[in-house]
Amino acid sequence: MKPILPVLLFLCAGLVATSLPASAQSPDQDLAAARAAVTQTPSGQTGGLETDDPDMAAMVKKVKIITRSKTAAQLPENTPIALDLGLVDVPGADAKLTEGVTAKAYARYVKVEEQKVGQLVLSGVEKDGRAEALNSDDFVAQFALENDPTLDPTASITVEGDQSELIAALKRLAVTGEDETANKKEVEEAGVGASDGAVASNAASNPDAGSYTTPGALELDDTPETSTRITAEGCKMRIDLDQLEAIQQTRMATTTDGETSYGTCEDGDERYKINKSYSACAYIEDLDARTATASFLYYYTDGSGNRVEHGECQPDPEARFDIVEDSSACRVSLDYDAGTVITNAKLVYTNQNGRKIEVRDCSPSTDVEPAIMSATAEGCDIRDDFDAGVSYQRQKYVYELGGVSYSTACTDSGTEFAHETIYKTDGGDYVCTPLINANSKTVTLQSRVRILVNGLEQFRTACTPDTTSMEVVATTEGCEDPAYWTHSLSAGQSYGSERYYYFYDDKQEFISDCQKSDQVYTHQIEITGWQPHDDQLFAYALSTVYIDDTPQGRYNIKTSEVLPGTAQTPYTYDGESTAPNSDVWYEDCTRFAGQDLVKNYTRPDGTKYALTVGDADPVNQGNVCTAQISWGADTHATYVLTSTNYSSAANVCGSTTLRYNYATGGGEHEFSGTDTGMNHCAFTDAIATKTIVREDGTTIGEPVSNSCRATAAAPSIYNVQVNGLKVWFKAFGPAYPALTTAIKSQCIVNWGWPL
Repeated sequence: MKPILPVLLFLCAGLVATSLPASAQSPDQDLAAARAAVTQTPSGQTGGLETDDPDMAAMVKKVKIITRSKTAAQLPENTPIALDLGLVDVPGADAKLTEGVTAKAYARYVKVEEQKVGQLVLSGVEKDGRAEALNSDDFVAQFALENDPTLDPTASITVEGDQSELIAALKRLAVTGEDETANKKEVEEAGVGASDGAVASNAASNPDAGSYTTPGALELDDTPETSTRITAEGCKMRIDLDQLEAIQQTRMATTTDGETSYGTCEDGDERYKINKSYSACAYIEDLDARTATASFLYYYTDGSGNRVEHGECQPDPEARFDIVEDSSACRVSLDYDAGTVITNAKLVYTNQNGRKIEVRDCSPSTDVEPAIMSATAEGCDIRDDFDAGVSYQRQKYVYELGGVSYSTACTDSGTEFAHETIYKTDGGDYVCTPLINANSKTVTLQSRVRILVNGLEQFRTACTPDTTSMEVVATTEGCEDPAYWTHSLSAGQSYGSERYYYFYDDKQEFISDCQKSDQVYTHQIEITGWQPHDDQLFAYALSTVYIDDTPQGRYNIKTSEVLPGTAQTPYTYDGESTAPNSDVWYEDCTRFAGQDLVKNYTRPDGTKYALTVGDADPVNQGNVCTAQISWGADTHATYVLTSTNYSSAANVCGSTTLRYNYATGGGEHEFSGTDTGMNHCAFTDAIATKTIVREDGTTIGEPVSNSCRATAAAPSIYNVQVNGLKVWFKAFGPAYPALTTAIKSQCIVNWGWPL
């Protein structure tokens, strides 16, 4: 993902305070307290314009000062930490005034209604060990932060501050540097550095003290003090995409008597491998060409484990994938007017990680031609209405897809057949055998209800005795159990059952068994559940088919089943969202957590279903590396260099010429001598190795080693009177200096390594 630049808010303290609980201080109140605790104005300096005069206050010109953190810094919540900033642009200031200057600051973040707000104040400026304080009330920045409260060293921070106060401080730094150089030369010429009080007791005991004459000045070398160092300050990182390297450029900084000049930036030794990141970029989907192309941007991991991105996302022609149709997750569409079945399909592709990504939802397929469906009465019973004397033709639609046959539910086709009650066929034969009562010597005819379907007769009832003679009686007695009735699911009807009898000697004589009657019970259907099909985003209703008002009350014909021809009930679409998944991966020091792009649906039973349709933007969980610094054993060395300038830390070895006068016998004589302090050429060195280690134990990049040195202090020069002579001495320290923790820490700072 792209680095997030701080967005300046410059919130009014009053506005911020109103958004906090009444019991808490506002961020500005807290920051003011922190400033008071960590910043001081030196005695004799105002540090800025402070006056109760509103006219004077109005003269203060606030400008936008552009700064940049020198290192990536994790801001703490509430408690400020010290920071070093580089001055990128100070309006109205000559570029030479800001050259080599470090702005000292304090920063933190606070939460305002769950929003992280960074706060920063400037407390002073510093150059070559000299410092000038600033009134921190006059230099303030507030800016919004994302989830990771880290200051990016490549991002600018705008501080609103007093232009005149800052420029004045920068000028004082420049003038102070010039004065120090001049004063040092004067001190050397005047012999400053001799201590006449270090051994006062010896002087007091000298019997020749009364004849003491002040000796001539110690002659020191007037050669200007010069030191050099290699620095990355003011140099950019050079991106070499041919070698896939990010090269930190450095330059030589030469300081002579406090004045620093810089050479040309050139490639340094620090180089970082440039990699491709696909996590931060989306695929380029071309529906016309039916291709999806992965995109990437370049990034590298710097010496502190920070991810630095370069350029914009660009397509990778070697990571191109075909977009294809997938009909497995789509329902078909029935076009009854056209008599066709339309196959619907999604457009999908499989990405670099093997995940199926949806490009387009279900739509008519362009690869599969519509299938023909046809209507047929086969498998559908005729529906009877005996009260109306009509029967209805039923039909369903059948079609074939992928070699599998499908059909719809049966419905009325619109064709009707009139009922006829007949006793004899057209040929004069009885349709049913007449019933003969031998006792009463009577005959009872039987009839059936007939319809003509395409010229062919169909009987809709069983043989029914003619009950008009009152000798034959119809009864449901013994035929009350619906389990033995006729049930037609396709017609949506059940038929009652009855039998016939007559009386003989006052006893019932049954002349038929239970048979289908013309008592029709219409089927009732209630949905008792759902059978989900998440793969195609529909559900079948589980239905219970029953009839009411039977001699035994309600009777269930089918219980919680999917009925033939049941329609597919689609899920309700609720929109897209993201959901975390279990994928975690690293790009050098950056950890990413995967997210799925999901479409949310509600099933007909009210339950929820989330369908993963692709990858959502992963969550950048930041730098999960730490810099582990190990130190080797101390080593010692002694060197001899040709130099007479012992006051410079860069030239501490060699011999020093001392010239002094002494008086005896009333005359003055001059004597010159040479004193060489070999132990002042002693050094203590140790090798520090920095290794960037990720949270999973993986070493990132190659370990980097640097040598840290402790140099013996410059010799002290003092004088004593010996037998009337004032003699000059050089005192040296221990043979080898101690490489202290403080010196090591300063080396780490100078190398730009994280503490």
